[in-house]
Amino acid sequence: MAEKKIAEKKIAEKKIAEKKKENVFKRAILRIVRRFVEVRQEMKRVIWPTRAKLLQVAVVVLAVILASAIFLSLVGKGTSEILRSVGFYNQISETTAATTAVVSTDATTAATTAAVVSTDATTAATTAAA
Repeated sequence: MAEKKIAEKKIAEKKIAEKKKENVFKRAILRIVRRFVEVRQEMKRVIWPTRAKLLQVAVVVLAVILASAIFLSLVGKGTSEILRSVGFYNQISETTAATTAVVSTDATTAATTAAVVSTDATTAATTAAA
């Protein structure tokens, strides 16, 4: 007798498991519908502010935003002026021996090129005169 009850219980559990597998989409839709019903009930319990209170809070929020913007702008300008007066933004041009050598080499090359050009011009002028 006890074995029969255990067998019936197992069969009933299998049937329930099969129903759960079959109704996956149905259960999902029911959960979504239930969630919307709960949200609607909760929205009915909300105490909404009056128009005057809403305007009062909005003005306070806008005033705080404006004051913060002005304060941060002043801090930014002040910091910028302090850094400018200290010389933070000034570029310092430092020359090193390597830079000087490259510049000197370039100047020498330019002078040599100019001498060759003037020599060619003199040679051309002398040839043309003869």
